[in-house]
Amino acid sequence: MIEQLRSHWQRLLGAERSDRAEGDPGERLQRAAAALIMEVCRADFQLHAEELESVRASLVDLFRLDADTANAMLEIAREESDELISIHPMVREVNAAFDAAQKADIMRALWRAAWANRDLHKRQEAVIRHLADLLYVPHSTFIRTKHEVLGDAADPS
Repeated sequence: MIEQLRSHWQRLLGAERSDRAEGDPGERLQRAAAALIMEVCRADFQLHAEELESVRASLVDLFRLDADTANAMLEIAREESDELISIHPMVREVNAAFDAAQKADIMRALWRAAWANRDLHKRQEAVIRHLADLLYVPHSTFIRTKHEVLGDAADPS
């Protein structure tokens, strides 16, 4: 009886779907990274065409994908982002597979997505800061990648 209740609640909450490790590990990692970047895009509650193009370009750069595969991955990321209950399964995938340099590349992709429309929203920056903490990215890398992407716009003075 208890197992039936547990499985019912897991099904209702989507825990089975979000925590399942299915598919090719490389593809899971690509989906996880794309979903994290999409979370930054959605943080300001608006999804701009420039942000989507930034996500597509980041997928091509990070994973050496061709245009068709990047477009398909972007659509999958958009759908998964709509249904996302927790970012932790995605963070776990990235933490397990990426070293410090690759995580810095992810940070650049996050900043590029946030800055794609030339308007860095405070919620987007907060999401990037939160992801940096979850990905165990040092604060110096957080700041360095921000300045690399935003340039002079990163310094409000």
